[in-house]
Parts: sequence; structure tokens; C-alpha cells
Amino acid sequence: MSPEFDFVIPLYRWRWNTQAVLEGITRHYQPRAIHIVTPAPEAKFLQAQSQDWQTVPCYVHAEETFFPNGLTKETICAELDLGQSLYTPGWFYQQLLKLGAAEGIEGLSEWYVVWDSDLLPVETWPLVQLRQPAAAHTFALLQHKQWGNAQIVDTWSRWIRSVLAVEPLSDSKGTFIPHHMWFRQAHLDSFKRQLNRYFSSDEHWLLLMMRSANQFGTFSEYWSYVSWVAAKAPEDLAFHPYATYGATTERFFDDGTGLFSVALRKYLQIAAESSDSSFSPAYAEVMAFIQAEYGSDRLPSSLSFESSPRHLKKNPETMHIEELNSRWNPRRVGAS
Repeated sequence: MSPEFDFVIPLYRWRWNTQAVLEGITRHYQPRAIHIVTPAPEAKFLQAQSQDWQTVPCYVHAEETFFPNGLTKETICAELDLGQSLYTPGWFYQQLLKLGAAEGIEGLSEWYVVWDSDLLPVETWPLVQLRQPAAAHTFALLQHKQWGNAQIVDTWSRWIRSVLAVEPLSDSKGTFIPHHMWFRQAHLDSFKRQLNRYFSSDEHWLLLMMRSANQFGTFSEYWSYVSWVAAKAPEDLAFHPYATYGATTERFFDDGTGLFSVALRKYLQIAAESSDSSFSPAYAEVMAFIQAEYGSDRLPSSLSFESSPRHLKKNPETMHIEELNSRWNPRRVGAS
């Protein structure tokens, strides 16, 4: 029997694909519960909307007061002093929500899955593989290491070597920025204690982690965590290689006006001018469209619906291969 576990999803705001992602997670993985951490104005709306969706129980948490002991979002983000930066305080804060989920969610499973809110499972990968003496908690490498911003990657690597005092975990093909991750609370506890050692401080790890961005400019929650586990508890690290599932995943901009959603509306015979708030296709509807587009024997493992307009401004040399290869990227190399 597979172990019970929870999902945690930081969500900046409800989007047209939110229902499909949550229903897809439910269909493929059947978690015990899905916990969504979102700004308070979104929380009430999302709690009401999700009642009619085909999901396991969904619980919505306000991100501003997610952490106990008076550690509000405002308090934690006040530690940042980056001046002009590519990254917003909220971008860093959502990483802390992933690492600290158990501190804001009572009774969260010891092993829990963090899943990026724009990642739709299609021909997806198993998260649990039963084996002796214990089940393996597996994630999939979904991002090729040859493309992307090398300077940022170097900064993340320096953070891991300096703060955690371990070597960054590497793979011949994929990066450890897979848009989803298994976390184990026991390993997170030791990870956070290492932050206290590095800073020679007994202050809360949330403040120290955010403060570390002032020193290094950025950090990566996923890569940092897997590097820590690889060094301290390698028996608890298991993943599918890039070639198995990453080679077919696609990543592209779609805020509800992109090529994919426009074609989906047409397939569903929904007027293009229909409001964003009323466009919330079910997973079954999205899957029917994907199968019609790709054919049942050529399905992608997953699709990532990026909402930041910066994906429309990238130079080809900084696009990820998953963007370059996507039929839904209007700027892919060779596209007309």
C-alpha cells in the first residue's frame, strides 16, 4: 500500500489553469489533501470556487499570516535589502513557504510534495515507487541543464557551498529545478539548523534564509534541499532522469491569452471574449484537447503555463530547451 501524503501549492493568484492542475494532481496521485497557500484576497474566493472541483480535500491558507509566532510575510520580507533586483520579495517568500510548510500547516504529512501551481501533469511520472525496505519518494528532472542563465546557476551553487557546506548535486542532463519536489520534515529540520550554524545565530531560520539573499543575491530552494539530502541522507533521494520525462515536457507563456488557451477555447467552443473569471476548464476537458492535438501516443509528460510576460521577451540563448521545443511558444526558434 502506498503511504499517505499531502500536496502543498504556493499560489500567487487563481488562474485559468488552476482547476485543471488541482484535478490533474487528484486524478494521478490521489494525495490525502492539497494545501494551497495564497494571498488573503484570493483565499476566500478560491475556497468557494474549489468546492465544485473534482479534487481531494483542498485547504486554503492565507500567506500573509501563514507562519506562527508573529512571523508575518511583511516581517520576513523586511529582511531583504536588494535594491534593484530581478527578484521580488514575494518570489523569495514563496520559496520559504515550500521549505516551511509544516510550520504553518498542522498535521502535514512527514513526507509532502510541493508542486508549482502552473505545472499540469499529463503523461506523468510516479511519485511513489514501492520497494523494500521502504517506499521510494521520486520526483522527475524536467529542466535541461544546457540552457538557462549560467550566472544565476553559479550564484545558487555558491549559496549551497557556502551556507550548507555541501557540494551542489549535479546530473549529466537535468537541473534540480524540477517545479515539484518531495520534502521530508526531518531533513528540513537539519537544513534549518545548518542555517543557524552558518550565521552563528539562534534567530529564526526564516529571517536568516531571507537575509542570505542580501549576501548572495538569490537562492534556490529545490536545488539547495536536494543537495543537502544527497550529502546527509542519500538513501532518501530518488528521481527519474531527464530523458524519461523531461524530454517531453513543455514550458511556455500562457496567462489565458496564449496560443494554448486560445486553441483550447476554440476546441471547447468558448467565445474568445469570455471573461477570465469564467474560463476555468476541468482537467478532463484540457486532457481531451491535448489528446486531440498530440495523439494519444505522443503526449507530453507535463505542461508548464508560465504567466510572467518576461517569457515573451527572452532571447533564444536564455530560453530553456523545454520552451524552445514547445509548439505553444510563439517565439521558438524556427517558428514562423
